Amino acid sequence: MLVFIDRATGEDHFSDAFEYEELYGGAVLKVAVKWGFYKDNEDVKLAGANPSAEDGDDDGGDGGETAERKIDLVHQFKLVECQYMNKKGFKEWLTDEDNLKRWKQYFINNLQEKNFKLSDEEAEQQVEGGLMKEWKKELTNFAKFLLPQWKNVMIFHDVKEDIEGAKIFYVGDEKGDYFYYLKDLYRTDKF
Repeated sequence: MLVFIDRATGEDHFSDAFEYEELYGGAVLKVAVKWGFYKDNEDVKLAGANPSAEDGDDDGGDGGETAERKIDLVHQFKLVECQYMNKKGFKEWLTDEDNLKRWKQYFINNLQEKNFKLSDEEAEQQVEGGLMKEWKKELTNFAKFLLPQWKNVMIFHDVKEDIEGAKIFYVGDEKGDYFYYLKDLYRTDKF
């Protein structure tokens, strides 16, 4: 299983157990999500798991706790809604100089993880030679998609609620419910 881990916080945000597709030149990952009712002490079940085959318990046994309506990935990865980012804050977050410096380093790290022989200087040259510019262009295109439908957008992050951590953008409309992840803010590990 491939797990996507926030580079800033070290927390898991999703895995390839959920189907995803790359959009905006590979800068953004789109994941279909589902709303359901979950209990906080409920065991996490992987996508496609069969409860009766796993532990013989089809009904989940309520233990007296009330189920809360949540998105499956919010429940499984213990994500929390980001309360401090509004439409204006999102625009500022995308263009913040500190974020851009940090994200540039993530790009360098990504390149070196793919090609361990690449020196810091060679990786930085590739990033400054056009990769970062292209990525920012694709993020602008993503923002143009997201901003007009802001009333249908929710933003999540992990339990650490680190301001530097990656943000996850939920969009729900008549076409379905989806999470959008900025791919290069994550590293991946196989488990």
